[in-house]
Amino acid sequence: MQRRKFIELGGLLAAAGGQFNSFAEAKLANDRGSEHERIDFIHDGTDLSPKEFADLLMKLVDEGKVKIDSYSNGGIVEELENKFAALLGKESAVFMPTGTLANHIAVRRLANKNRRVIVQEQSHFYNDSGDCAETLSGLKLMTTGENAVDFSLSDVINIANQTKTGRVETKIGVIAIETPVRRKQDRIFTYDKIKPISDYARNNGVKMHLDGARLFVQSVHTDILPSTYGSLFDAVYTSMYKCFNAPSGAILAGTREFTESLFHERRMFGGGLPAAWPFAAVALYYADRFMDDYKTAWLNAQKFFSLLRKEERFTVSELENGTHVVKLDVKGKNLVQFRDTLHNQNVQLNAPVENGFFLKINPTLNRIQPEKLAELFLEALKK
Repeated sequence: MQRRKFIELGGLLAAAGGQFNSFAEAKLANDRGSEHERIDFIHDGTDLSPKEFADLLMKLVDEGKVKIDSYSNGGIVEELENKFAALLGKESAVFMPTGTLANHIAVRRLANKNRRVIVQEQSHFYNDSGDCAETLSGLKLMTTGENAVDFSLSDVINIANQTKTGRVETKIGVIAIETPVRRKQDRIFTYDKIKPISDYARNNGVKMHLDGARLFVQSVHTDILPSTYGSLFDAVYTSMYKCFNAPSGAILAGTREFTESLFHERRMFGGGLPAAWPFAAVALYYADRFMDDYKTAWLNAQKFFSLLRKEERFTVSELENGTHVVKLDVKGKNLVQFRDTLHNQNVQLNAPVENGFFLKINPTLNRIQPEKLAELFLEALKK
């Protein structure tokens, strides 16, 4: 493949992940004289620009590390599946183009004839999947833990008992748990709360599914391996986009029996991409790097926070049972102006909320010394 066409392809694939804006913004900031690469407090991972994505893909191709797949089967996609099956402590894994599809297919297959699925009221699967489970698979999502991160074993037992009181018994087929929980600023559904629910499920013939889109971030904060979390579940999904910098993609892992012929259901729902190797190659590259890079970023963030706390107009708050999201409150400053000033210095913040900003810590913090980053925030406070 000619290099020019390859780079154009990389740009188009990255654009499919919605990354043109971040690239344009980063380029604009660099044109204004920024001395560092983009610092991103918005995304879970590095959020590669189209050029970064294409350059990395070209590097991997030149090194002979990319084997082409066929409709998302074989090649480097299979390498990615095997890698994450091991990391998640499962026998087998299947690549999915999106997390939404991974969650849907997981609970669809696990539920079998028992069509009721217990989910968190604040879960992504319940709120952000367009009722796919009900519309496409005839499943009944039953919510618990209203406006909360988690729910308890007693909540599960209450729902299970309720299903036995009707004229027709309708059994629970699956308990689906999301952790960390995006709608609750990536707070953790703790291992100690999941374990008794998992034990109950196994003793009562109920399957367990984990929406672990950001599980590898959580593992750093809890010092519990992804495979240890995975041991509590029959199926586990984790995102290739969130932490591993692919423009799209997900891994769904479980037993060989669970994943056998799962690619047929993936294709039935339109998820059999003719070529998934660009996504798999980038995700596989970061698979062995992310957790160490994130640990370093979190240490740098702690130094950065300690410097900000010396200024009384800054308040930095880590969240209870939190992961990589922290709250920065800024007193006596127009927050939009503050954000725009930092944006001009190649530092990206989300829109302001509640007297400040929610900051996501990710490996882009390793691009700058904590002292320099704190200096930029202090300068923005003065302007």
